[in-house]
Amino acid sequence: MPSKESDTLLEADPGERADRETPDSTRLPLVLLVDGDRSIWQPLGALLSKRYRLVVCSSAVDGVAAFTEDTCAVIVDVRMSGQEGFWVCDQIRKLQPEVPVIFYSAHQDEKDSFEAINAHRPFAYVDKDGAEEKLLDALEKATRIFQSTLRSRRIIERLQRRRLEAI
Repeated sequence: MPSKESDTLLEADPGERADRETPDSTRLPLVLLVDGDRSIWQPLGALLSKRYRLVVCSSAVDGVAAFTEDTCAVIVDVRMSGQEGFWVCDQIRKLQPEVPVIFYSAHQDEKDSFEAINAHRPFAYVDKDGAEEKLLDALEKATRIFQSTLRSRRIIERLQRRRLEAI
């Protein structure tokens, strides 16, 4: 469970967002942001919370613990104290292999970005250096694709159940 002292749950204004009973197609997508640097995630969280239900965690362990089946995308800083962002990606992929993970980092020298891309297969790798538009674009594409994948999976499951019932 995320620690109450350092982590924050940021959500769009409750009047603007749909509640849990609302169909998936009208609910704001849930995005998990894992970054230990409050100076990054506070303004970014304010920007993203207009378009997404946003859960913000300041540590890798809390980020993995906060991941749910409703999460449509994960934004993770590569370099954090404790476990690094690559570990977060690997742990979340064990829970949900198809969820898009976006690496958002200012530290390109920690690990060669090509090596990181090949090893962890992120949806995108975005520099923190003034790349908010690039991040927003990647996040929009990631959530749209993942929601489409989930809708398709539900349709297939429904058709398979109907086929079994007909037999």
